[in-house]
Amino acid sequence: MKRLAAALLLACLATPAQASMWINCSDAGGEASFDYLIGTVPALSIVALTVSVGELVWASDVAYGPGEPIAVGQAFEDEQMILIDALDPAMTERLASLRLFKAAEGDAPMVYAGTLHIPGHGAWAVSCAEG
Repeated sequence: MKRLAAALLLACLATPAQASMWINCSDAGGEASFDYLIGTVPALSIVALTVSVGELVWASDVAYGPGEPIAVGQAFEDEQMILIDALDPAMTERLASLRLFKAAEGDAPMVYAGTLHIPGHGAWAVSCAEG
């Protein structure tokens, strides 16, 4: 029984990593970026994120890169758009907002485009690719 429970636990832990994928968003000039890792549950599940502008970098965990700490705030997705806010670790201040429209045709990869706003630093038109 213990072996079965352990096997089920390992299977559950391994499953999200198999289908997780990064969405990499940046402006045309490469000045700012917002990258997020989505999980495998049916709803939008942000597992990790990194944000950068110029020389400044934020990361939700050191495993995903160097930088100041950042946390996932609100996240929403429907058939047409994705909205994600990144907050400071205390969840009191918005550090970045990503607003995307998305479209797909047939078997082609999803296309994402929208805006990235990093308060105090600027706003950019961004496009995204599945990474």
